[in-house]
Amino acid sequence: MSVISPVMIVLAHPSAAGFDHELADRVRSVIGQTGVRQHFHDLYAESFDPVLTENAQGEAEVWSRGTSAEQVRARVAAAPDPLVLRHQRELAEARGLVVIHPDWLGKPPAILAGWLDRVLLSARQNPAPQLQRALVINTCEADGTAAESDALGVLWRDQLGPYLGSPLFERLTFRGVGTADDQQLGRWRNATDRAAAWVSGAAR
Repeated sequence: MSVISPVMIVLAHPSAAGFDHELADRVRSVIGQTGVRQHFHDLYAESFDPVLTENAQGEAEVWSRGTSAEQVRARVAAAPDPLVLRHQRELAEARGLVVIHPDWLGKPPAILAGWLDRVLLSARQNPAPQLQRALVINTCEADGTAAESDALGVLWRDQLGPYLGSPLFERLTFRGVGTADDQQLGRWRNATDRAAAWVSGAAR
């Protein structure tokens, strides 16, 4: 299996002591052992600003108007924020992407929604992302089975996939994190390790 490099890792969870951070550390460790280059961003630790400015208001029109990824990038002004520019450059360079975030009532955290708006949809000054593989890991504190309508699955696979270069896609969903026993947590850790190896092109 060919190595996929570099891999961009994006974490969006406010609690540094939470399970999402532990999973991010595992992903970084597995990918690091393969020798693959990685760019890691903890959006809360970086105080990433998710707020759209006036000159980027066209980004919000993408879903309602049904425009293509290229049309959106051609219309939206480049963001002046140097952190946004850095994320855009790294995403354009990346061939693998890992995003780790909680499922909050079928939505990502607002900071990640803003990251998608500012980094992915407004990256006019960079080449469009050409990811080969993408891994999304979602956690949910509450117990219970997934809803019939998987809003996050639709968001990442169907709506955002074309903007990411239509990569091979894998998603892990861990529900009941708040009450999981050690055995269940161990299974989730192992699944995360295997998926991290996959996204970097290493054998599972």
